Amino acid sequence: MIGEPLRNSNRRRRPAAFFALAVLPAIFVAALQTRADEPYARSRDYDLQHSKITLRFDLDHKKVLGDVTHSLSILRDGATKIAFDSVGLTIQSVTLNKAPTKFETSADKLIIPLPAPAKAGDKFDAAIRYEGKPSKGMYFILPDKDYPDRPKQIWTQGESEDTRYYLPTYDYPNDRLTTETILTVPASWITVSNGKLIGVTDAGKGLKTWYWKESVPSSTYLITVVAGEFDELKDTWHGIPVTYYAPKGRGDRLAINYSRTPASTASPSPTMRRRAGETASPSITAARPR
Repeated sequence: MIGEPLRNSNRRRRPAAFFALAVLPAIFVAALQTRADEPYARSRDYDLQHSKITLRFDLDHKKVLGDVTHSLSILRDGATKIAFDSVGLTIQSVTLNKAPTKFETSADKLIIPLPAPAKAGDKFDAAIRYEGKPSKGMYFILPDKDYPDRPKQIWTQGESEDTRYYLPTYDYPNDRLTTETILTVPASWITVSNGKLIGVTDAGKGLKTWYWKESVPSSTYLITVVAGEFDELKDTWHGIPVTYYAPKGRGDRLAINYSRTPASTASPSPTMRRRAGETASPSITAARPR
């Protein structure tokens, strides 16, 4: 008497179970379609080896004004073009091995046709002049009517594929390159970028130019630009200079927040033997060793 209703109940559940099994493939396909644009590593046509990045800023319009020279080596015989990721940037001019060249743009690419099919190992220097008002990747933190005394800042957060919004480049983490980063900012500002600070020079009109050079290859999402009105506190760690930064007027918080950093850090890796630093800001979503 008890078993019969259970058997009927199982029969009633079979259509629901069948429906669930039938829907699973559709859900799986939909999930694949909503994944990242590039869920698998790209197949590369070239090796981006070095980028020399020169940036200036239009603070009133929150624009980046850039010149970048990419040095690269072709990986495949028969290559007919060089494509860089570029979103929302106005490309003003391009030269290829110092010769002016034509180029094409789409919603997410800068495409430079090669003068002839290239061979594996051929090398090119692509120099690009551009400007843009980044919607991602680079952020302008400026005073406004609600916070008229807010210290001015510009900072980047390229992970994982947002560098393309302020720099036309190969914006995928399966390639590594060395960089030079040259930043022209108001003379009272401090900048932080990848590698070693080579020097700071007077650029006239109340500006200074900071020159940073990184000799350890890394992916383009790790390109870092921090510039603004900062207080700084200098420290050492295993004989390595360590500098902490905070928005102007909040330098008194640096020792409280960061003085234990050296004691809590492991022995330095080769990439950290030159310099380390942390930037503290209520606007910066992540702070990294430099």
